[in-house]
Amino acid sequence: MAASEEELYILDKHLGEMIESIVYKYGYNVDVESEYEELLEFIHRRLVKAWFRGRKPSPEELEAALKNAKRRKRRHLEVLLSFLISRYAARNGPVYVQQHSDWRDDYY
Repeated sequence: MAASEEELYILDKHLGEMIESIVYKYGYNVDVESEYEELLEFIHRRLVKAWFRGRKPSPEELEAALKNAKRRKRRHLEVLLSFLISRYAARNGPVYVQQHSDWRDDYY
C-alpha cells in the first residue's frame, strides 16, 4: 500500500523535525538527504499497520491520529519513531554511524 503525496506531506508536516532530530541524535545510518521520502513511506506503512490495523485511513484520519499522538503521547511517539528508524536503518547494514572517538581515547 503506497502512501499518497498528501499522506507523505502530512507525515512530513507533523513528524519531519522529530525524525531528523532522532536520526542525528542517535546517529542512525540513514542519509536523510537522499532517503527521506523512502523513510517516510516506511514509517507510513508501519503506522497504518499498527494504528489502523492495516486499513488505509483517510488523510484527515491520519492527521488527527498524528496530532493526538504528538499532543497526548509525545514521548511514546518519539520512542516509536526511534524504533521504526532503527528498523529502517538495519536494512542498510549497521544501524549506527561510526562516531568520532573522544580525544581521551587516544591517551588511555
